[in-house]
Amino acid sequence: MEIRKAKVQGFCFGVAITVKKAEEAIAARSDVTTLGHVVHNPQMVASLQARGLKNASSVDEVESGALFVRAHGLPVEVFEKARAKGLEIIDATCPMVTKIHVQAERLKADGYKIVVVGDPQHPEVRGTLSHVPGAWCIERVEDVAALPRASRVGVVVQSTYSRETFIDIVRALSEKYYEVRAINTICTDTNNRQSEAVALAGQVEVMVVVGGKSSANTRHLAELAERHGARAYHIEDPDELRAEWFNGVRTAGLMSGASTPGWLVDAVEQRMRELSGTAA
Repeated sequence: MEIRKAKVQGFCFGVAITVKKAEEAIAARSDVTTLGHVVHNPQMVASLQARGLKNASSVDEVESGALFVRAHGLPVEVFEKARAKGLEIIDATCPMVTKIHVQAERLKADGYKIVVVGDPQHPEVRGTLSHVPGAWCIERVEDVAALPRASRVGVVVQSTYSRETFIDIVRALSEKYYEVRAINTICTDTNNRQSEAVALAGQVEVMVVVGGKSSANTRHLAELAERHGARAYHIEDPDELRAEWFNGVRTAGLMSGASTPGWLVDAVEQRMRELSGTAA
């Protein structure tokens, strides 16, 4: 079986920066706490926790030390509460996420009603909404019909969102509102991976996408592969692979989400070769 790997693999630059800052922080001190997982990858999370990174569900649980801000960022009010408690803040928010906050604030200052496209429960989206109080958040094209009236709407989008769905939503908004100003804040890495998913899906019979099950960008890659002709499997580690997935398969694709370390992709590739009988 031939395995065709996507050109873009491993961490995106934002996750790489976040992981590096987390490793430096826990190497320098023993009282570093993050709210939620640093990245959407269980292996990386376990590694950081084993080296001393603590996890809390709320800033109220952090009484002292340093608060590590993960790649998704945090709501404005959480930053304010952390400062009021005297916590040191180690801000590793992805630059692409910060860009979304800036763009949304500019649109609001220019008089637009803000629409944030993305999963309202995703930490990145919650952070963005805190920068533009009163903004509307929608996740699907069908949500547009339920939005109230407005004359001018300004649109930003979750950095890891599906490009195809975002385009459909902007089209629907443009049909409903007199003036729509949409800024494509999907990050470059996400765009590149999604383009590769579409291209690779047309070349292979089966696509294996490696990444955390809670990772939105990884999930979208698997959905794109399915939509464009490949039988797709979203897995977190090599043990999830099944030999029957590759029975009679001549060409398989392999790609990863933005929070997936390169060594894990290599391990999955090796296991795919073993299961298909093509290991070196």
